[in-house]
Amino acid sequence: MLKKAAVLGLAASAVTTIGLAQGNTVPAGVPSFDHVFLITMENHGYMQVIDNPSEPYLNSLINKNQVNLATNYFAVGHPSLTNYLEMVGGSNFGIRSDNSPDWGSTSCSPNIVRGIVNADDDGGPGAPSKVDAGSICPIAGTGTDAAPPAVDTWNEVGGPFKALADLDGVKSVAAAPTVGMTIADQLTAVGLQWKTYQENFPIGSAFGIDDSNGTATNKTSLPGMTPAVPGSIMQLYAAKHNPFAYFKSVQDGADDANSWPM
Repeated sequence: MLKKAAVLGLAASAVTTIGLAQGNTVPAGVPSFDHVFLITMENHGYMQVIDNPSEPYLNSLINKNQVNLATNYFAVGHPSLTNYLEMVGGSNFGIRSDNSPDWGSTSCSPNIVRGIVNADDDGGPGAPSKVDAGSICPIAGTGTDAAPPAVDTWNEVGGPFKALADLDGVKSVAAAPTVGMTIADQLTAVGLQWKTYQENFPIGSAFGIDDSNGTATNKTSLPGMTPAVPGSIMQLYAAKHNPFAYFKSVQDGADDANSWPM
């Protein structure tokens, strides 16, 4: 997965706010926002977007200087989920995979607590000595995240993605101490609100749903259809693109302001 390099104005505002997740000071000259939207698009590289006649609206915003364009923006790691976790929590929380959540588990231990990386593949140069390849324990607690290398040659499963892993890598990022919480936890703690809008979010409860086409999911099907199985539906919604779903505070649903309808 190549992250789209064009970060637009609305996203730039959100990045400013998200940057406060690990700090308590407000940079001078930054205005106060009533609402902040971060719009995330992926799977296209910078050269595929800029001046592409098939993307007239996006390019018109850029050419008219109606948005800020980040020309030196790169993915932190691959695959997708690592980057989404970084956006909402400033850490990968020991997750270097797109694996599904271990929904509601109370017996597992989060990767940051165990100090073991959750990854797709445990082979190849630079791979950690121990890798957890199962479902991802609900993120909580304190510990250390995973260290993404500049070029990842071990963390993609087979096919062309193995060869293209971290193609846009620039530098490695050292592992660091972290706390299993997101900007959503911080907002609700001070009485503010947050929402996540997910295209083709499943109808009804989202708890336990890894993939959905908006109606049928990996656990349900349309009336008259045979039961769905993973991979049998168009995965228009995927939990791996909804980082909030991986956190214990959201899965537990103890705080209505920090969860979604379960």
